[in-house]
Amino acid sequence: MNTNTTGPLDKVEASLSGPLPTSDAPRRTLRQRLGYALVLSCATVAAAGVGCTNLLGGGGDDETNGGDNAGALDSGCADDVAFFKANLWDPIMSSKCTVCHTDSGLAKGTRMVFDTSGTDEALQANFEAVRDIASLQVNGESTLLLRPSGRHPEGHAGGALIPFQSEEYAVFEKFVNRVTLGVGCDQQPIACEPNMVSGRRVLRRMSRVEFDRTVADLLGVDATGYILPTDANVEGFDNNADALMLAGTDVQLMRDAAEDISARVIEEPGALVPCELATGDDACATEFFESFGRRAFRRPLTQQDRARYMELYRGVKADEGFAAGIQAMITAALQSPYFLYRPEIGAVAADGTYQLLPHEIASQLSYMIWSSMPDDELLSKAESGELATPAVISAEVDRMMQDPRADAGVLRFFRTWLQLNAKPSKDMAAYPEYTEAVRQAIEKETAAFVRHLIREGSGSLDEMYTANYSYVNQELASFYGLEAPGGAADQDGMTRVDLTGSNRMGILTLGSVLSSHAHAAESSPVHRGKFVREQLLCQPLPPPPAGLDVKPPQPDPTKSTRERFAEHSNNEACGSCHTLIDGIGFGFEHFDGVGRYRDNDDGHPVDASGNIVGAPSTSGEFDGTGELAQKLAQSPDAQACFTLQWLRFGFGAMDQAELSCMAEQITGQLGPENLTIAGVIKAIAQSPRFTKRLAEVAADPGSPTDDPGGDSGPSGTDSEPQPTNADFDVEEKVDSVWDSGGCKSVTVTNLGDAKAAWEITLQVDGTLSDVWNAVAEAGNAGVKFTGVDWNAQIEKSASASFGFCWRE
Repeated sequence: MNTNTTGPLDKVEASLSGPLPTSDAPRRTLRQRLGYALVLSCATVAAAGVGCTNLLGGGGDDETNGGDNAGALDSGCADDVAFFKANLWDPIMSSKCTVCHTDSGLAKGTRMVFDTSGTDEALQANFEAVRDIASLQVNGESTLLLRPSGRHPEGHAGGALIPFQSEEYAVFEKFVNRVTLGVGCDQQPIACEPNMVSGRRVLRRMSRVEFDRTVADLLGVDATGYILPTDANVEGFDNNADALMLAGTDVQLMRDAAEDISARVIEEPGALVPCELATGDDACATEFFESFGRRAFRRPLTQQDRARYMELYRGVKADEGFAAGIQAMITAALQSPYFLYRPEIGAVAADGTYQLLPHEIASQLSYMIWSSMPDDELLSKAESGELATPAVISAEVDRMMQDPRADAGVLRFFRTWLQLNAKPSKDMAAYPEYTEAVRQAIEKETAAFVRHLIREGSGSLDEMYTANYSYVNQELASFYGLEAPGGAADQDGMTRVDLTGSNRMGILTLGSVLSSHAHAAESSPVHRGKFVREQLLCQPLPPPPAGLDVKPPQPDPTKSTRERFAEHSNNEACGSCHTLIDGIGFGFEHFDGVGRYRDNDDGHPVDASGNIVGAPSTSGEFDGTGELAQKLAQSPDAQACFTLQWLRFGFGAMDQAELSCMAEQITGQLGPENLTIAGVIKAIAQSPRFTKRLAEVAADPGSPTDDPGGDSGPSGTDSEPQPTNADFDVEEKVDSVWDSGGCKSVTVTNLGDAKAAWEITLQVDGTLSDVWNAVAEAGNAGVKFTGVDWNAQIEKSASASFGFCWRE
């Protein structure tokens, strides 16, 4: 059984990266193109073969399971309907609940049936239905809070659609308090306001990629071979601020790497140290730290910095000499929170918001574009105060995009956004031609395509989706069935080829995309359709319900892949989900599981006609990836999604409501003609959120004071807190497993002598997509689970149960 431990660096981030306090007014968008969770509570219940009568107040006239009907409401606020529209209906319920809760949906027999006609009368009726559910209580808590958060005594078949203590949950809680108690009437409805300040103050740990590139730029050392903490993956991105934490064991990994890196630097210091190591003195050490420390901490040095690091240097030098003293400073700095973390904290402004400091803006800019530290020019502009206006920031974006480091930085975005970081696993019996050389060429094709897009190309969404060129070498051209490339090759040996007439076009037919979103031995309409739905349209889908067999259909020589997978949509238990996925995925059927074009599928003529449903501006029929690419290039949904994905990447956040609002605004401001990679980055960097943060109720912890690098040596783990209680037995049961994930139920039993709060850490084979009856916190040691309010403590010999689903 695993128990969670935390290290000293966890304390630095934890105080700033928790959920927004419930008193902070949430920002919400009124236009709902983004964030559609299209297969939700009732859809998943249907897939499990049960009804929707117990979801969000379904069934009889009174809430069951020990619940009490609160009766007629005699409280409320004058503007409750406006609050409901701005904060619940428009940003959340209109997309997350209307798949089922309409008169034609699976929940049509429940007490909560919505009218989606968009009239004022419909809004009033929907408000009254939700208000009535808010008045129903179970064990003293509103059903409107229990059901969608998965904390109802009977659970929630659709999982935690509104995670407990999340921002969306806080909005629901405010609504319940308003309509049942008349509390919070002074909080005005807040919609998607132009140029609003949003976001919370955070400390962001560098991801592994950022660490490697920063070490390379700072010290000229390749750090890619070290064993370091792994980064949790959140919706494809590896730089999520809330998921990047360090546990106690991670501190030792960082120490080992820092010691080895500094030893390698001292062996060949080059120009890093401004004197000969054999004759170095205190003056040289001071000069070294002035330059190195400023670059390592990415800010001006303080007198405390200088005093602490020079004290460390002198202590080591006295016993081991000048070189060892310099090495100790490098070792310590590489473990400092000032190096490992990127502060976006700022200083309080006159309007009560927090203005990011110039060096914080510089770091945020460099890590968004380069995935590495600021260069001297950017640091100098921050130190001089120039980096304070949108005009200067815009000019810096232009300069940085021309730097070769932008190639790798933008490619990193594409690889995470398109989910290309994992090496595709292929059945070599099915695809013997898919050799390691071909796979590597496919990776180089992606890099060359992105590099051309931002260097010689327009960088536009239209070109990204419909480009009639790609990059191949001789081997990849033969694999794709293209003519041998002519002309000059780039630095990776790849040559540009014209794809006109080849049935290939833009990012959808890159070999990396096609092979990553497919099965080991065949294509996968499900994987490819889900990829388009979630990554290109930003419409997340929940996992299949526990207990459902979701294995792909078995090979059948009498049927094509399309015919076999079509059974999903024809099956009532699966159709609600697969109608939304497979119709898109079938459009890719001209390409096999490794990205080669085909006209027949094991002797069966390929039918690549497709259909998109449930996407406001993209729905409709298409034939093949060419027409799909054209459709996406012109789609306001895909355009806003592209902006949203850059916002998630740039801010390291998954704040759906606030970032969706920003995505709509930026996309509208730019227009399709200016919606380019550089244009989106520049618009983000010029937005209020890039330079300001909201004030929070929590006390300002200020800058980190426990710098492990500044002590007499690197920090260890002696100060780690002890587990809450180690006397728990944990039983895990796999409920269902499918190609891209699964679900488990877990029972925690108290073996101690008294009632105790439980906290366990489990290894999860992928990214959490759903949790019920528990709160989850991802870390490098695993995922920490703790109880919710009604099962947080377990009596002696008693048990608590919870469950979760994951995606690979």
